[in-house]
Amino acid sequence: MAGWRMEKGVLACDLVTAWGREARLRVEVIDADIYHWTFTPSASALHRPPTGIVCSGPLEMDWSVKERLGGITLAGPRLSLEIDADPWALRFVDRRGHPVFAENPGDVDGLGRPFVPPLGFVREGRRVVSVVQSFHLRPDERLYGLGEKFTRLDKSGQRIVSWTQDALGSTSERSHKNIPFLWSTEGWGLVLDTGARINWELGTQSCQSFTIEAADDVLDAYLIFAPDPARILSRYAALTGHAPVPPKWSFGLWLSSGGTYRTQEDIEKLIDGALERALPFEVVHIDPWWMRGRHYCDFRWDREAFPNPDALIRKLHGLGLKLCLWEHPYISIESDLFTLGKRKGYFVRRPDGDVYIIDYGLSLAPRPDGIVRRATRADSWNARVAIIDLTNAEAEAWFKDLHRPLLRMGVDVFKTDFGEDVPADAVFHDGRTGATVHNLYPLLYNRAVIEVTEEERGYGLVWSRSGTAGSQRYPVGWSGDPAADWDSLAATIRGGLSIGMSGVPFWSNDIGGYRGRPAPNLYVRWAQFGLLCSHSRMHGDSPREPWSFGEDILAIVRRYIRLRYKLFPYFYSLAHEATRTGMPVLRAMPLAFPADPCAHGLDHQYMIGPWLLAAPIFNPEGKRSVYLPGGFWYDFWTGRRIEGPRSLTINAPLAKMPLYVRAGAILPTMKTALRIPEGPIDPLIVEAWPSMAETAFRLSPGIPPPNAVSNFRFYEDEGKTDFRLSWGSRKAVLEWKGKHGKDSIRVRFKS
Repeated sequence: MAGWRMEKGVLACDLVTAWGREARLRVEVIDADIYHWTFTPSASALHRPPTGIVCSGPLEMDWSVKERLGGITLAGPRLSLEIDADPWALRFVDRRGHPVFAENPGDVDGLGRPFVPPLGFVREGRRVVSVVQSFHLRPDERLYGLGEKFTRLDKSGQRIVSWTQDALGSTSERSHKNIPFLWSTEGWGLVLDTGARINWELGTQSCQSFTIEAADDVLDAYLIFAPDPARILSRYAALTGHAPVPPKWSFGLWLSSGGTYRTQEDIEKLIDGALERALPFEVVHIDPWWMRGRHYCDFRWDREAFPNPDALIRKLHGLGLKLCLWEHPYISIESDLFTLGKRKGYFVRRPDGDVYIIDYGLSLAPRPDGIVRRATRADSWNARVAIIDLTNAEAEAWFKDLHRPLLRMGVDVFKTDFGEDVPADAVFHDGRTGATVHNLYPLLYNRAVIEVTEEERGYGLVWSRSGTAGSQRYPVGWSGDPAADWDSLAATIRGGLSIGMSGVPFWSNDIGGYRGRPAPNLYVRWAQFGLLCSHSRMHGDSPREPWSFGEDILAIVRRYIRLRYKLFPYFYSLAHEATRTGMPVLRAMPLAFPADPCAHGLDHQYMIGPWLLAAPIFNPEGKRSVYLPGGFWYDFWTGRRIEGPRSLTINAPLAKMPLYVRAGAILPTMKTALRIPEGPIDPLIVEAWPSMAETAFRLSPGIPPPNAVSNFRFYEDEGKTDFRLSWGSRKAVLEWKGKHGKDSIRVRFKS
């Protein structure tokens, strides 16, 4: 470090690398929990901040910078930054002086050579092509986050690449949603503000260090300091934006035409089939078939396949249903919109200035027929495409305007597919290249569609595939296209828990898997899981409606659909909680029970809010282990009481997915319904489950237990109601105050 100074409340350090190159480090205290540092090589241009961060900047607080022997200390109210000048070392320490997050210059081999790279940058000629920094990794430290990753939840020991792409399944490290947010069991969270590719070496080059290398010319990072994961997610939401509450109807079942039903007649048969079987559902989704083949995406109905879409929409709305249409942010070169967009300069360009024409998933595949293969240019699902340049305000407005006629005719929501295909050497209107916009493009895409939907329909909602930091602001995401097999189901469960641990509270997946025809037992097991996610859709390249698998399968799946609707008040309350706190609806066990060391290795069970523990079956045998943390639990189906902590070996019949209720649960539910109600739930049916004290009384008659109290804040659009449940000697009392009066609530005490 060559020197330091204060510049308008920001610590500015002048640095010189071991090779004599100059760089700068700027540090600011955003608030008591968040520090922001920017490392900029002198050869780099002024950094253009991407859009993932929404925090307004540093707040007024009590902090100071003091020079000390060998370095400086920036002292904040709860966390301090210590910088050693020579040799260089950076570390964040708590009030006790304990290092919370620190570089690891002592990670060297027996000859004194570093195992991992220090803070620095890589140049090619005069251009900085990447920046890098390494930090200490403790032997028992566990790392979580980084988006919708299908690998183990604990990322320590893994190499992760943050580069958004079409994952073409769910059983690899590839991901549609790469979120540069990593958090640790040691009480810190790290957010990188970049849209560039990031390589995360999380204990792979050295067991005692992890390294981040971003293919950018600036390292822009935020450190969150918090004592527990819930607080880390809360601060992450403050930094990157809180999720809004999706519309009520979005929490019902979405029934998709998938790859099977491609005409208006087909769609009406699908609707009628659900009505005939009294199947609760809310949304009908149509994939690309609503447009002319090879013209994706020109936002025009195929009038041969859909001769009267107005009548279809009237029918849906008359039944209280919604319509979702597929789209992507690309324009086929065979559409006349391509000629218009090219003339107006609305497309991303090549380095030589020509429009960038790309091949992507639909131009490489034939129209779905159940056979996986590459297509020729003549028989591909779509022609090659140009990418709409959403950094160009005029192009963005044009893109949004393409949606307006459809929204005005009554379309309710769009499925925003793709968005992962920006080439690294593409040139955008604002001067950036695909190398730094690639991971951010999904954010621009979903923001535009959310905004136009809100402008025309009064609410913001998409059904999106790709995402990055800040994507929680534009719900809902789904996991893409898993194969219809058992391994893909297991990996999809991990993906959903991983995205929740990465700050995205609302998530769904294709019930049954997308690619291939699922076996009936797999379909049931996937439905049991998918119907207990925050959002649920039946979708695939072959029929996914439950009656297509036979009457026995229909009966089982209908039971879980009705359970989902019964639990709607609980799900919707959790959605309101998520917008306030950042806690996801599905809570991985390390997130729900951070102090329980047995919870950290559990990838395939989860909590739904604070009260329900779900353990999906992901093998044809129906066998699995389930871990119940400390306290008392109840089998949801039988009411059998179990004391934890305990590991159970379960052999689950096809009709039952292991589901447990935590002692003292206060579960808001409603009557079985075919549609999600638009207004308040009346009556609200509150299930009160026995507490540990009541259980102790039953096990030891004659010994009066102490009162056991549990609390739950129930959220609705109209307000909140605070419930207090107490179990004492031979009696239970449920009290509440808030929005609900006594006439609108029915109480069911479970025993």
